[in-house]
Amino acid sequence: MATGIALGFGLFDWWILLRVRLELTMEMIVMVNPWGTQRLPWSRVSAVSLGNWGAQFHTTEGFKYTAYALSDLASGTRQDERFADVRRITDAQLLRGHPL
Repeated sequence: MATGIALGFGLFDWWILLRVRLELTMEMIVMVNPWGTQRLPWSRVSAVSLGNWGAQFHTTEGFKYTAYALSDLASGTRQDERFADVRRITDAQLLRGHPL
């Protein structure tokens, strides 16, 4: 019984912690979160911020998409350095008004 519970927690941890990722492509932002994948074109992004659950991409329509890959859960530490890189790329995209 205890082995089954430990295995269940281990699989859940693997699913949550290792599956998430953030990809910044030439055309869009791809956020692979525990509950699914979201694709956000650069043309819809108005700002980016770092929240408790990860990087938050704000859209021109007023919505917010969260990339859990930059959350405290991703590695047990805050992702300030990685977020700084994401912020630089996003700011460059917003200044250009078009993909890299």
